[in-house]
Amino acid sequence: MDTVTLLRDEVRELMKVVRLLKQQHQHRSGLVAPGMAGMLAAIDRLAGGCHLKELAQVCALDQSTTSRAVSSFVQDGLVRRVADPHDGRASFLELTDAGRQALREADEWYRSLFAAALGDWSPTDVDALRGLLRRFTEALAASVQPATVPAQAPLVPEATR
Repeated sequence: MDTVTLLRDEVRELMKVVRLLKQQHQHRSGLVAPGMAGMLAAIDRLAGGCHLKELAQVCALDQSTTSRAVSSFVQDGLVRRVADPHDGRASFLELTDAGRQALREADEWYRSLFAAALGDWSPTDVDALRGLLRRFTEALAASVQPATVPAQAPLVPEATR
């Protein structure tokens, strides 16, 4: 087999494990779903609030999906809409205290999971994995990133670089 086929197979295995982790995560009471935690993290990174359209771009989701998720966040008390002082028709999204707590709990779950999985790895190996994953993700993103997404809203968030 060629190396691309071998890598494809490894990525498939990784995606399978990610699906299993999502299922495990969803069965734990009180934790927001993994994809939802990513959206909360994006709102948090866009400190000072963000518009729905901006959130959709940063998360690489369509606006209708983002709108439904935000409505659920608002209903659950994790996000609030704040009037945009420059445009009365628009609103900014920002995390509530409950949203920050939900994000912290999700991050703690991921941190403990990753710490256990990487427990016997050297710091050099972890750094190498992180760097190679970032490089691979950026290369994939460059091949699929729509031309309408502004350069300042990469598919790979700065916080993960």
